[in-house]
Amino acid sequence: MNKQMKGVCFIIGILFLSINVVQAVERRQLPEEKVIIPDLTSEAIKIDGKLNENIWTSVPISEEFKTFYPVYGKPLGKETKVWMAYDNKNLYFAFKCYDEPGKVKTSICQRDKMINDDMVIVLLDTMGNKQSCYEFYVNPSGIQGDSLNSAVTGTNLAPDFVWESSAKLTEDGYQVEIGIPLDTIRFKGGKEVKMGVLFVRKILHLGAAGTWPEVEPGQTEFNFMKTVIYNDLKPHLALEVLPNFTYNRDTERKNADEWGESDTATNIGIGFKYGIATSITTEATINPDFSQVESDAFQMEVNQRYPLFYIEKRPFFMEGMDTFDFSIVSRIMDLVSYGLIYQGMMISAVHTRRIVDPTWAAKLSGTAGRIGFAVLAANDKAPGRPWENGINPNEGKEAFWGIARARYSLGSDNLLGVLYSGRHFAGGQNNAVGLDFQYRFFKNARFTGSYLYSRTQEETNAPLKTGGAFNAMFKYRVPNFTVMAAYERYDKNFIMDSAFQQRTDISRGVFYIGPSLYLKNKEDSWLRMIHPYFQYSKLHDMGTGLDDSYWALGLEFYLARMGILKIKYQNGKEAWQGQLFDQYFLEYFGRLQIFQWLYLEAIYRHGDQIYYDPEEPFLGTGDQLRFFSILQPGLNLYIELEFLHNALRRKADKQKVYTVDIYNLLAIYQFNRYFFIRGAVRYDSFQKKLLTDLLASFTLIPGTVLHLGYGSLYESREWQNNQWIPGQGDLINVRNGLFFKISYLWQIK
Repeated sequence: MNKQMKGVCFIIGILFLSINVVQAVERRQLPEEKVIIPDLTSEAIKIDGKLNENIWTSVPISEEFKTFYPVYGKPLGKETKVWMAYDNKNLYFAFKCYDEPGKVKTSICQRDKMINDDMVIVLLDTMGNKQSCYEFYVNPSGIQGDSLNSAVTGTNLAPDFVWESSAKLTEDGYQVEIGIPLDTIRFKGGKEVKMGVLFVRKILHLGAAGTWPEVEPGQTEFNFMKTVIYNDLKPHLALEVLPNFTYNRDTERKNADEWGESDTATNIGIGFKYGIATSITTEATINPDFSQVESDAFQMEVNQRYPLFYIEKRPFFMEGMDTFDFSIVSRIMDLVSYGLIYQGMMISAVHTRRIVDPTWAAKLSGTAGRIGFAVLAANDKAPGRPWENGINPNEGKEAFWGIARARYSLGSDNLLGVLYSGRHFAGGQNNAVGLDFQYRFFKNARFTGSYLYSRTQEETNAPLKTGGAFNAMFKYRVPNFTVMAAYERYDKNFIMDSAFQQRTDISRGVFYIGPSLYLKNKEDSWLRMIHPYFQYSKLHDMGTGLDDSYWALGLEFYLARMGILKIKYQNGKEAWQGQLFDQYFLEYFGRLQIFQWLYLEAIYRHGDQIYYDPEEPFLGTGDQLRFFSILQPGLNLYIELEFLHNALRRKADKQKVYTVDIYNLLAIYQFNRYFFIRGAVRYDSFQKKLLTDLLASFTLIPGTVLHLGYGSLYESREWQNNQWIPGQGDLINVRNGLFFKISYLWQIK
């Protein structure tokens, strides 16, 4: 056993020895908890936002909401009342949110697009194990948003669940009514069903968000949830059948004057989902439709050292994937502003976009006692496709994927987990196993660690490659102080096909520290808090022996209307192609909801920038800008504007190396909560490419949808000597596509 593995085993051994002692200490420190026992109602509750049922005339369960943003522990400033009830089909929640009606920010928009509105949120830990929870968002117009929150990686907005919501603006604010079907959520049935619940309210004009029960910094929400006991809650084991039909027609320009024949494709698929037990679900899909209704926004691709990361958008892979979250140093978020302060070399250990083109896939996931588990299997036709140039020796063959994950709850939000990931194709195979844990030493300090080991054989009789990966992270936060430290190491031959990974054969550490200075100003003051910080990172390339390092000083100002202003100076060294480059830059970031209809965000960086040429790299002067805005000129209209700019000049003669401008425009008109029309225009000046998309969409509930879309691609090219010359001439229409999809979610109870 090598020294690295001995160190991992030693840490885990110390962890287990300390579990009983630390838990005993924390138990003595906790006050006696009061549980919530909602009323079982026989009255029919109509989800209409009126709150005119008798059940909502009882005493509210909630007490005063306390802020967690921008400061902790202050009264939210506006009264909020919450009620809970249930029957044999649904869990019910009702909110009465007091405010001045002219100051309430709301919109009628696409699902999950109401993030900049006033809203209420229900966080519901249905298993009561403090490892994951459902999050249900509702704005004052009744528009829904939902997500899964994991103790490992945080909130994932991708999943969509079937539930009801309605809201109504009133003379003294607004009110919300929510109904969550029992067959939508997983829970353990019985005479006493224990869950955890926490409520959030966001008030835009105050620039504040608060919770009940009150939360404290340095911990996850799970540790502050109120225990809820539902008596005789009986689950509904339902079979869901999801048939779908898609039609695609693509036409490409043959030459300057002619179009080629249209390429049409139809797909009929079906998906199944069945609750084997109250907390265990199996899913399968045959000939699935894995098309994306929304195209990926253009990103900056020029002079990038690492590949771009695109999130998963395919429904089958999005739902229930929180169990696969593995503890790595991926994206470390600022515990104050939740902005990105550090990007790890592995962004995700299980990135399902690696499964490109499956003809079938299956999942089994659930909870048994303290154990949460998930298994995913799928095939992939993509590696067996014909090549554009040359002959694919494995044409027609398919890859097989198998991924398994289990997590054991150690109490509170602590866990111990294992992971397996495997991909087999054409005699080659990649297998990786991992162990991870998260443990909270006292309430404000949390330690995370993991180890991965891989075995790879690229083809039959090829030499076996083995390698390991180690990650560790420590976080400590109290209201006035934050400190974080992280370490990651990846061996040269560590390969994990399911992961999105940028680099191996390196080790790297990072340290971050900073106080939070709360200002004793009036409630209507623009400046709320100041957060200076220091950050240091060092990377060692084990292959070349060269070291990257940098230090940064930053200053953050937290303003009213959810506003933030950040200034950062960074100085460091970066190695590329055997050379070490000294570089510094200044970075500015700001965001603000200026008016109810206008949100602005911008980040600008100026300073040294490496030109990552493999033959002749050099250090130039670069300017990078991202401007983003959301305009909502009417209740039903939502517009996103994004502008990306990247320019590099040589230092010696100021000669321009490149300039890239990218424009992304998205406009959505929401006729009602079910039907919208969306238009998108995306332009890349470097590639001289323009993409237009138009979509009409009707969604009754997630799964029951009708989409009709049309898209066009324009490129700068010229027809010369019977061939296309790219990059010359005007933009011309080179491809058109028509897309139609219909699916229906059939629930059999």
